Amino acid sequence: MSNLRKLGAVGSLGLLMSGSLIFGSAHAAVAATCRPGTAAPTSTSSGKILTATNFEGNTLSPFIATRSGNGSVSVASPKAHSGTCSARLRATADIGSVANIGLALPSGTKRASADAWVNITTAGLRGNNVPYVRFFSGATRTADVFRDNGTGQLWLRVTNPNGTFSYTNLKPSIVPLNTWHRVQMQVRTNGAKSSIQVLFDGASVFSKNVGFGATSLSKVQFGAEHPRQMGDSYIDDVVVRR
Repeated sequence: MSNLRKLGAVGSLGLLMSGSLIFGSAHAAVAATCRPGTAAPTSTSSGKILTATNFEGNTLSPFIATRSGNGSVSVASPKAHSGTCSARLRATADIGSVANIGLALPSGTKRASADAWVNITTAGLRGNNVPYVRFFSGATRTADVFRDNGTGQLWLRVTNPNGTFSYTNLKPSIVPLNTWHRVQMQVRTNGAKSSIQVLFDGASVFSKNVGFGATSLSKVQFGAEHPRQMGDSYIDDVVVRR
């Protein structure tokens, strides 16, 4: 991960900056045309709101973008769930390609929820997946919901206390590409008495106790943190609570 360049709020041209050096048009995005007056998204989840954004301010803030290789992260238009703008994440199968946005959670967070609309327009290679949302405890990916590239189905992956993974098929039918879907996920950490709730397009698809090694959460993330996880996604109307 040492070769990843972390970006703050991305402006309308999505230029990558490092000190006084500006990387050229190879990584520049087309200027987004947003609607700043668009109403902020709401969520039925409980807890303190950490962010409620539709990216219509033409910025990714308070999310922090991470990209490397030919991966790209930007505010884009006109593909959006509301207004005209959304966050676009694009990673390829090329070596070193990474694209994601993450929101750090306050220290000691035991429970967090993410409510977002996600449009996966391009899938990746068979045997891999495209994430909808991921929760982390430090460097450990605690739980995530993803679309499997081979089957097009929706899955939940949970990291067990011993570091292995448990998988649950949440939706046996194919989740079509290039369509908006609402993903609502809540994670509570309490060791062996932890729990996860997942709603997809308003329908409950998972609500059970699970066993975590983690006792707190540190980050909510959209997109993959490891390279060559090919996929093209748009994220909009995001509400994160704790």
